[in-house]
Amino acid sequence: MPRLSGMPIASSGVVWCSGSPPFRATSHDMNPCILVIEGDGLTADHLRTACQNDGFRVYHATNGRDGLDLVARLRPDAVFVDMSLPDMDGRSVLTTVRTEGFEALVLMLLGRRDVNAVVECMRLGAFEVLEKPCEPDALDAALVRLRDRMRLEAEVRALRSRLATGGAYQLLFGHSRRMREVQAIVDRIADTDITVLIRGESGTGKDLLARAIYEGSSRAKAPFVKVNCAALPRNLLESELFGYEEGAFTGAHRTKKGKFEYAEGGTVFLDEITEMHVDLQAKLLHVLQDREVSRLGGKAPIPVDVRVVAATNRDIEEEVRQKRFRTDLYYRLNVVSIVLPPLRERPDEIPYLADQFCRRFAKQYGRPEVQIPAELLREMEEYHWPGNVRELENYVKRIVIVGDVEGVRQEMRYHRRQAEQSAGAPADEVADFSEYEGRTLKDVSREAAREAERRVLEKVLEHTRWNRKKAAELLDISYKALLYKIRETGLE
Repeated sequence: MPRLSGMPIASSGVVWCSGSPPFRATSHDMNPCILVIEGDGLTADHLRTACQNDGFRVYHATNGRDGLDLVARLRPDAVFVDMSLPDMDGRSVLTTVRTEGFEALVLMLLGRRDVNAVVECMRLGAFEVLEKPCEPDALDAALVRLRDRMRLEAEVRALRSRLATGGAYQLLFGHSRRMREVQAIVDRIADTDITVLIRGESGTGKDLLARAIYEGSSRAKAPFVKVNCAALPRNLLESELFGYEEGAFTGAHRTKKGKFEYAEGGTVFLDEITEMHVDLQAKLLHVLQDREVSRLGGKAPIPVDVRVVAATNRDIEEEVRQKRFRTDLYYRLNVVSIVLPPLRERPDEIPYLADQFCRRFAKQYGRPEVQIPAELLREMEEYHWPGNVRELENYVKRIVIVGDVEGVRQEMRYHRRQAEQSAGAPADEVADFSEYEGRTLKDVSREAAREAERRVLEKVLEHTRWNRKKAAELLDISYKALLYKIRETGLE
């Protein structure tokens, strides 16, 4: 592995000129990163000095193989590549960088004037071609053009990000009075460092609301780090949140930063916060109070500058009363509380949301735009939506991809009957029970789910003419899972 010494390492051919050990560069780094892949030490030193004087962080590799390894690990903003590297042609490096999904701009270095080589490099996607030895004025001019191009591309990426999320936020805040009230709160508190607690049932869009708060804040250029507190066991969640030192426990072979450190300057979103173990709640309280974290096995606390947004689908006050959630942490988190209303409490949004989902999935899956029948829309407006917006989204996706309007209607009616039965609806409003005699509710639910799956599978397979690979892609499941479902539902 490379070191920070600045001296060549014979086994790897890597030299560190400045900066830190390998990491994935992010948009919030203060100075852009340049990698120099050059076998000649004098040329590399000249480029290093010029780039550092212009405010870049500079790394150096002496051959193509190690250079490509650093491209993958550092994700630099720009790369200088010598045409004649000790182990490969520089054009191979150029081609790899431009075709493998890296965003780095490539500046090629030629040892002699060669018009054909210049033309070929530009055709392969080089940003600039310079002749060695690089004249100071020519190099300075190239760095100015590089800065301008990097600034332009950063603006384009930011614009694309805003456009990509704008549609999602429009869906989130929708067209109802309840959600406009939520949006008004977000507009007031987004550009502050205040801690926010988001409450709402599963599927109401808590994740999206947390991102909206982040996007509207002054921390939007720094990382947004999401942690699902319900998805990880206690010990693993602790190491993920707070990090650990080498040797802190069996298997800790190297030091690892926690999520709070990775989110430096940005926002940490703690989803399902009420699922966090009480012991970890104490450590989280320490972070909120003192703005510092202690790694597992660490000797000294590490200062952190992060904003915390938390979310839960539980009654957090009841969790406090049952002593499953710390009272002091509750008051630390509950500075501003935002309640996302369930979809059943804003039925006026359903036609708009359904239409937007239809448009999105038609475009995403190359299907013609469809209109949900008026009768089904009326049923949707009266439906209780236990899965909220996520459930509506899944139903609309099914309609767009396989046209299963009747299957969706029957499934909604089945779930509605279940809800009425569990709520003790009058006997004349409940279906005749005789057909369910001798079977538990779980049995009935399992059978209904299997029948619904079977109908969808059959329609998708007919649509793809039994092209199983294409059917698996449309259903967003693995090929192996599709084969299992086909056998399970007896469609073979």
